[in-house]
Amino acid sequence: MLVKNLTQKITGNFELMTPSELYKLNETFKLYFDRERLQRLLQSWPEKKANSYLSTLFNGASLKDCFQLAEIKPIIDELKEQLRPNEPNYTFIEENLEYFENILKKGYEYIVLDGQHRLDTMVKYFNNQINFKPEEIIRFQVEGEKGTVDIAGKFQKLPEEIQNHLLYNIPLLVVKYKTGDLRELVRVFVTSNSMMAMSIHEKRILNYNKTNRWLIDTIRDDSNTQAVFKRMKSMSGEYALESKGDTLWLAEMLMYVNNNKYEGYDHSVLDDVLGSYPKKNIVLTNPDYEMTKKIMKVMADGCAAYHSPKLLNKFTKSSFYNLFYTISFILQKGNIWGKKFEIDGLYKIQDDKLFVTWFFDEELKRLKAPGTSITYKSPTGKSHKQINELSFLSHNRDQKHSGKTSIKGVGGSKHTFDSWARVMTLLTSLNDSLKVLERTGIISKLGSRTTMSRDEALVFLDVPLSKSDGINIDEIIPVSKGGMRLPGQIQAIPAKQNRTMSARIKAPIIRKLSRATASKKRKSTGK
Repeated sequence: MLVKNLTQKITGNFELMTPSELYKLNETFKLYFDRERLQRLLQSWPEKKANSYLSTLFNGASLKDCFQLAEIKPIIDELKEQLRPNEPNYTFIEENLEYFENILKKGYEYIVLDGQHRLDTMVKYFNNQINFKPEEIIRFQVEGEKGTVDIAGKFQKLPEEIQNHLLYNIPLLVVKYKTGDLRELVRVFVTSNSMMAMSIHEKRILNYNKTNRWLIDTIRDDSNTQAVFKRMKSMSGEYALESKGDTLWLAEMLMYVNNNKYEGYDHSVLDDVLGSYPKKNIVLTNPDYEMTKKIMKVMADGCAAYHSPKLLNKFTKSSFYNLFYTISFILQKGNIWGKKFEIDGLYKIQDDKLFVTWFFDEELKRLKAPGTSITYKSPTGKSHKQINELSFLSHNRDQKHSGKTSIKGVGGSKHTFDSWARVMTLLTSLNDSLKVLERTGIISKLGSRTTMSRDEALVFLDVPLSKSDGINIDEIIPVSKGGMRLPGQIQAIPAKQNRTMSARIKAPIIRKLSRATASKKRKSTGK
C-alpha cells in the first residue's frame, strides 16, 4: 500500500562524491555559505581537530560524516509552483524565492547546510596550507612499487599517484536537498549540529523571520556598528561574536525600545519574538526598528570618531548598554525614563563624537566614584577590598535593573533610588548636563508643530482653505533646529519649494497683507 506524507516540505537524495568534486565546486564558487541565516560563523578548526578529521578521511572512515547541500535550481522551481495568488503563505514563499534567486544569479549552485568546517579543512589541505600530522602513522603503497609512503606533511610533497588517490578515490557521502524553504533548511542545519555545543541564541537567530533578518542586516550593513561590538569587552558565552552575540545584544536593545522596562536577557521573551513562528504577545513596530537603528547609529559613529580607541576598549559591555539607554532618554518620544524629566524625544544629538566622549567621561567617574570599594580587615588583621554592593560598578555586573537600589552618599551615589538605580543614575546624570550639552552645541532642542494646526496657520497667514492645495506650512527655523509653529515663525510656501529647502533656515517670504489680516496679526502678537 502506498503511503504519502501530506506535510513533507523537504526532499532530497544522496550520492557518493570524491574530495576532488567538492574541492572543485568550492574553488569555482559554486558552493554558497550563508553564515548568517543558515550556518554558524566559520571558525577554522585548530590544528589538532583538523589533523583528527584528515586522519579519519584518509584512513578508511570517510563515510562516517555526511555533507549536506541544498540544490538551488530545483528549490526555486518548486517555490515557483507553490507561489499561487491564494496561497496563505504567499509572502513567505515570495521572500524565499527572492532569496534563492539572488544566490543563483551570483553563479552559485548549492548552499552548504552542514560540513563547512570539514570542507574548509579539506580545501586548506589540498591548497598546501596544512602540514598534516596524523594521529597515527598512515602509509600507502603504489601498486607494483616497493616500499611505502607516509602521507604526513604537505599535500604537494606527496608522489603524484598518492595525490590522485586522495583526490579521486576517497568516497564522501553527500545529501542534496531538492525542495525546502528557509525554515526547513535551518532545521536541517540545527539538527545536524546537535552534537556540537550551540548557544540558545545561535540557534534562535537562524530562524527565518522579519526581526532576525533586521538584526542581521543592521549589523552586517554598517562597518561602524560592527566595530562597536568588536570593542566591547566581555563579549563571551552567549554574547561571543563567533556565536552571533552581537545580534543578541541588539535584540535586547530592540526589546528595550519596545518596552523601556525590559530587563536584560530573557529567554522566553526572545524566543517569542525571534522564533521560527513568532508569537503575538509582543508587537514590534516599524518605529521600534527605526528608533533602535537611529540610537545604534549615534553610538557607532560616535565610537568610530572617539579620540582614544585604547581607552574605549577598556569599557565592558555594560557601559555600551548604558550609552544606548542614555541616548534613548532624549531621542525616543514616550521613553518612560525621559518622561520623568519631560526630556523624552525633545533633543537631537548634533555631534555624535562629543556626545559619546561626554558619556564615557561621566561613565568613568561613576565606575571609579569614591566609596565604590570597601576596605575591611580579616581576623588576622590583614586588609582586604571588596566592591560596595550599592555602588554603580556593582550595579553594572548584570542586566537586572528593577532590584538595583542606591543611597545618597553611599558607594559614590549622588541620589537615593529604591529601584532601577542604575537607569536612574544615568538619567539624572544626563538631565543635570543638558544645559551644558546644549550650550556647547553637542545637542539641540527640537521644536514643535503642536502649538498650531494647519488650518489655524492658514487662516493666520490669510490663505483661503479652498486654495491651500499644494501649499505647506513652513517653520522658518525648522522644527529639527528648535523651531516652533508660532505667529511670526511660519510662512505658507509651495510644497515643492518646502521639500527643496528641507531642514534649512529660510529667509522669510515678504507678503503684502490685507488691512484686516494685518490688524489681526497685531492683536495676536500684541504689537
